[in-house]
Amino acid sequence: MKTSQQLHRYRLIKSVTEKLHPKRFPKMSGRMAAVVAFLIDQQVTRPTIIEIVVTSDRFVLAGLDDEVGANHLIGTYADLVRNWLALLSVAGLTRDERNAAETLSAAKIGYFGRPDA
Repeated sequence: MKTSQQLHRYRLIKSVTEKLHPKRFPKMSGRMAAVVAFLIDQQVTRPTIIEIVVTSDRFVLAGLDDEVGANHLIGTYADLVRNWLALLSVAGLTRDERNAAETLSAAKIGYFGRPDA
């Protein structure tokens, strides 16, 4: 049986997934849709991103499910963070949902300081 806290977390993640799903944003680029799908654990594109790596010079690389290694350049970390924050600002998230979304990003991509630093 799930505790009240586990149930709240489950509902929160479900809500974040629904609100950030790329199908809600038809003008989102395919690349950003693939990144968002990775972050919310949804399969939206084929092949699917299974890994995102930020290099020491702050470039973002993606690894796909049909390849070995992170071989695909997504762009700069600053651009990715800017686009992610723009998405969060228009998705209609509550404060708790936004915190959960930011936590997902930090957990799956990492936090490397302010992107303009």
